[in-house]
Amino acid sequence: MSLLKSNDSRERIKQIEFIVFIVYLLLMIIGFFSVKSATLNTPRESIVLKQLIFSSIGLILYFFMVFLPERTLKTLIPWVFYFFIFLLGFVLIKGNVIYGAKRWISVGPFSLQPSEFYKVIEILFLSYALSSKTNKSYYIVSLLILFSSILIFKEPDLGTTLIVLSLWFIITFISGKHERLWKITFFSGLTISPFSLLFMKSYQLARITGFLNPNKNASGISYNTVQSMRAIGSGGLFGNGYMNGYMNLGNYVPEDHSDFIISVIGEELGFIGIFIVILLYSLLIWRMYIGYKKSNDDFWKYFYILSAFLIFFHVFENIGMNMGIMPVTGIPLPFLTAGGSPMLSFSILLGIATKGLMINKNT
Repeated sequence: MSLLKSNDSRERIKQIEFIVFIVYLLLMIIGFFSVKSATLNTPRESIVLKQLIFSSIGLILYFFMVFLPERTLKTLIPWVFYFFIFLLGFVLIKGNVIYGAKRWISVGPFSLQPSEFYKVIEILFLSYALSSKTNKSYYIVSLLILFSSILIFKEPDLGTTLIVLSLWFIITFISGKHERLWKITFFSGLTISPFSLLFMKSYQLARITGFLNPNKNASGISYNTVQSMRAIGSGGLFGNGYMNGYMNLGNYVPEDHSDFIISVIGEELGFIGIFIVILLYSLLIWRMYIGYKKSNDDFWKYFYILSAFLIFFHVFENIGMNMGIMPVTGIPLPFLTAGGSPMLSFSILLGIATKGLMINKNT
């Protein structure tokens, strides 16, 4: 009898997805100490406490999503999606203005960014819509995604707008269910895209020109990127040691606690530190691939494809803009960048991903 109980407990342990959780925890720990170093002896030191609070809430949300019944999750998806479309409109009217952008809503002493959460609910909604038996409603779904992207663009938030549209296009293309729709969209996008420059803000256009000619704009729009590259380069292979970065401690890299957090890691922990961070993200994407391969349900297959793309895009764009190979867009680095909304939204994403991996281990 005791042997049967022992075998049963071993089987239950095998059903638990440890890899995603361990990587998630390691990234949060690295992020916390990196933000602490970036804000040391600055007026922003209070951000460290907020980072700790949001990390704790993120953990709660992670486990909540892991144990939320699958049927309940799928039932809630459409309602949560419509609610966040409402929030995207609400933030344009009543949102807080920070750095000239209306992206945040006050929730007590904190500010949350609906567009960060929208990316996750969009992944769920697209997976839900494409895995349903009726495909006629997908045209309405596409119009809702387009409407949402316009609201986000108006905040303005060009980076998130591109992610929202890319998520829709990628899964519409891969699903193979709406070939005419994605073809019309693709060729229409190619035709219209040159005119999109007319609707961009002046600073958005400046970021593009700064990316194309960083040396000519080193003291202007490209200053953050150039300083970030110098900080990363000064770290060499092994770095200068934790809290020993000259450029970090001297506040030579603006926004090094948020968009340019990887410059702190590069200066203090060197190439090895950045390599470890990239390796951890690669492990997450690998687990998304495993989830895709093991899933028999189209909902989970679509979910893992989109989740892998979202993680990859955030990591590639953020680290790329720190190294001058991508334009600056304000895309956060998951679990490392200071900020509550990215922390909570990606915690929810990984919680759902863990749930899916555990479900597919049982089938």
